[in-house]
Amino acid sequence: MAIIGRIRKHSGLVIIFVGVAIAAFVIGDFGKKRYKGTNDIGSVNGEVIPYTDFSTKVEEMIQMQKDNTQTEKVTDEETYNIRQSTWNNLVKELLMGNEYSQLGLTVCPDELFDQVQGKNPHRFILQYFKDPKTGAYDQALVLNYLKNLDKMEPKNKDQWLRFEKAIKDDRLQTKFNNLISKAYYVPKAFLHKEYINQTPTLNVRSIAAAASFIKDPEVKLTDADYQQYYEKNKNFFLQDQATRDADYVVFDVNPSDTDRKKIAEDVASLYKDFLTSPDVANFTKANSDKKYDSTFKKKGTLPGKLDSVCFSLPPGTIIPPFEFNSTWYMAKILATEERPDTMKATHVLISFAGSPLKNEAITRTKEQAKQRADSLFVILKKSPEKFKEFAQKYSDYPNAKDDGGDIKAIVDGEANFALFYDEGLKLKPNDPKNGIKVIETGLGYSIFKLTYKSKPIKKAQVAVLERKIEPSNQTFQDTYLKASAFAGQNTTADAFDKAATAKGLSKRTAQSIREMDNFIQGLTSAREIVRWAYAENTKIGEISPVFDMTGKYVVALLTGITDKGFMPLDKMKDKIKQGVMNEKKLALLTDRIRKSMTTTKDLYTLANEYGTKIDTAVLAFSGFGNSAIGRDGDVSGLLFTLKKGTIEGPFTGKYNVYVAVIDNINEPPKQEDYTAIKNQLLSGFASRVTNSLFEAIKKTATIKDSRAKFF
Repeated sequence: MAIIGRIRKHSGLVIIFVGVAIAAFVIGDFGKKRYKGTNDIGSVNGEVIPYTDFSTKVEEMIQMQKDNTQTEKVTDEETYNIRQSTWNNLVKELLMGNEYSQLGLTVCPDELFDQVQGKNPHRFILQYFKDPKTGAYDQALVLNYLKNLDKMEPKNKDQWLRFEKAIKDDRLQTKFNNLISKAYYVPKAFLHKEYINQTPTLNVRSIAAAASFIKDPEVKLTDADYQQYYEKNKNFFLQDQATRDADYVVFDVNPSDTDRKKIAEDVASLYKDFLTSPDVANFTKANSDKKYDSTFKKKGTLPGKLDSVCFSLPPGTIIPPFEFNSTWYMAKILATEERPDTMKATHVLISFAGSPLKNEAITRTKEQAKQRADSLFVILKKSPEKFKEFAQKYSDYPNAKDDGGDIKAIVDGEANFALFYDEGLKLKPNDPKNGIKVIETGLGYSIFKLTYKSKPIKKAQVAVLERKIEPSNQTFQDTYLKASAFAGQNTTADAFDKAATAKGLSKRTAQSIREMDNFIQGLTSAREIVRWAYAENTKIGEISPVFDMTGKYVVALLTGITDKGFMPLDKMKDKIKQGVMNEKKLALLTDRIRKSMTTTKDLYTLANEYGTKIDTAVLAFSGFGNSAIGRDGDVSGLLFTLKKGTIEGPFTGKYNVYVAVIDNINEPPKQEDYTAIKNQLLSGFASRVTNSLFEAIKKTATIKDSRAKFF
């Protein structure tokens, strides 16, 4: 039954198998045909995805996130990421489900049974059902887990069903990938050609004259230069999504002088009550902006001047209000003690039925647990060296079989180990008489042995009352009015720029904003700005309304719209300027070297003239060398068409202009067995199938994404 606790510990199991178990959970019955409508979140090859279904699944995933992280709140960023993963997994499930269906790929019940309980189980089973002592897979753990499945809570049963679905989907994916990769065939003639391409080498001496040899003032770029470069590299300017560009200004909401004065007055009034309070700890709990912390603090951990005064003044001392890092502080020293920072220990936990441990295999009562713990305590007090053995044999703590009950760090102030720490203060490390004790905990009774205690240092327990210096509602309102006035009075791009400069606002730029982005440069959780930028009636040059960004207000200006497809030259001009400049320099440099070679064919003379050196290298046709010419693939390949013994060039490369001499051509030996090359090619193709097949299928699909209408 220990495996049950382990599976529960990994309650985020489904998230590990991205795109498999989550997708199965998210999709539900999306495989049914529906009619398109205005409330569709999107469609995949005509299969519509209604908003209500998608939203429900997102909410279920949010709840799962809360359960996994044991938190009540999910941040805006987490919600956005959940929506993204839900959509991505949904698209994958629908696309791959169609592929599996057309090919007749299935995982029958017998096969799934074999994957879970058979002699050669699935890798997910091998990963989670291991003997804690040996680390090897233990089939008995699987059978025991399944035997107790009906006794578990509904959410644990659902988790197991998702785990099974993950195995099934992974099997389908593996079958599909194998079907594609096994269809790959390389004829012997191709293998021979590959061998010829891979094997021959050249011994080459060369020079590489850099584009930087031509200075910028020598180059005059024309529109024709830009156009030529653009056409040659056009495929690099293809974007699969539309984008938007925007400028924006930020109105930060900072406390005003009035706010600061009012807060200072409130702090002064609060301090009067603080001075006379009979229970400073409870007073602090009720009035501090930060949760009261009753733990003992060492030097270096308290804010501001508290860190210097609290360790030299006696308990009972009150420190008057002071301002530090936009916060007011006042404090009272409650106690000082010499305390160790850390302890180490080992323990044997004896739990009972109904404890928070929730181990269904434990049936003993609380009284029986106490009796068992006392009996073991008597033995261990006489033979403390048996602690590890007893922990592995008798302890109910989930990790005891792995760690022998070892508690590697009990830190002062850590809530989970506070009880052990407090008891450890009274014990002596490794002392048979005064180092062992039975301690009642929330999980049962722990036979506790202290094994280490760090050297005590002076610490202080301080009631610290904090009051943040924050903007008032009036300041928020005043700042909003300023932002609103800016947006209303500056309705053109020119006015926007001038007003930003006049008011000392820093204009910021966000480029290439995609429709489903959640952030833009400098702003997180900027979904509303993105939606505004993509709204049908938002045109270039339009000023946005005021956006509330939690602690700041933003006004934006839409500066560019780029549709899906090839980005136009006018938008790329600034970005490609350096590339156009380098290409023009290389052309000029090639002409100059060609002219020089009419008067000299000496490699050393050319190297000196163009500020470079002679490289000697062995080049392979299919691989890059360490020399500059070896890293310029087109030029390196061209050398294999030339004869040896003559100076050749100039060759215009991507980075330099080259002149080379081939000293020797090393032909490959005859070869009949191409097994190694074949296996290399097959392995490379199989890797491409695994990593790129889904994206290839996705590119051929018709996917309509309408999420931006709703989120």
